[in-house]
Amino acid sequence: MFLNLYNQTIKVFLADITPEMDDMRNELRVILHRAGLEIVDGCGVSPGALTDVMQQADCSVHILGAADIFAERKDDGNTSAGDQYKAAKKLCSDQFKMFVWNPSGSDNHNKYINSIRRDIEENVIYTDKPSAIIFVEDIRNIMTVKQAAVQETVASDIFFLYNDLDNDTARDICTMLSDIKSVVSLGISMSSEVDYNSFIRQQLAVSKIGVVYYNFAGDWAVSFARQVWKDTGGNSGSTPLCIVGNSDHAKEQQLEIFKDIMECTIDEQLRIPLDINMFLDKNNQNQ
Repeated sequence: MFLNLYNQTIKVFLADITPEMDDMRNELRVILHRAGLEIVDGCGVSPGALTDVMQQADCSVHILGAADIFAERKDDGNTSAGDQYKAAKKLCSDQFKMFVWNPSGSDNHNKYINSIRRDIEENVIYTDKPSAIIFVEDIRNIMTVKQAAVQETVASDIFFLYNDLDNDTARDICTMLSDIKSVVSLGISMSSEVDYNSFIRQQLAVSKIGVVYYNFAGDWAVSFARQVWKDTGGNSGSTPLCIVGNSDHAKEQQLEIFKDIMECTIDEQLRIPLDINMFLDKNNQNQ
């Protein structure tokens, strides 16, 4: 049984950057697109048209690198990144928010970064989280008024949770599991306006085990699994939880924080259904 999420379109003005941040901007563009956010590209926008173009969006995103976005150039004055930052600040209101991202975190706290941090105002959100996936999820959470999910819970052997970025492999695994066990599967989409926290707690209560699966979305999965564990009682929770990574992209070090908290497994995709079934059988024997 698969539960689907519904999309709410949010338009993001993706501002120009200094040259050394080009790869990071391209990575962020891919994540924004996968999350269902509509991108208004700031590259090449003329100063005269800038305000009109920005007003087509609901928010703007500005990536900070080592180079000062406000530094004057002998040829054309400020960089486009600096001009766009100043223009966005003027537009900030309850209807237009500004997201400022310093992906290098504490490694990039130079003079101009510190100046920007001191100048943060209402409706300007600064973050130095290194993960593009977590950053985009934060944008979604702030820009969206979430509605509580209304779903009927179904008694099941396995409650299987994953990020929609890993939809293809997750569905293949669930199909294999459903041949021998009852499975309720929920894909969490960063482009959803729905808050599934209450439903997740209720569905876990009528499931024998809960599984958080990931392949590409490792940063999301670690944060999400820890939150689910806390929300459902931690070590005293009634439903055992495990986190399972696909060895195509999952890394052992991502799961170190779960030592002595919950069972963690990284394995080949074809073996993952077996790993989950073994976890289920072990907990059935313990009951």
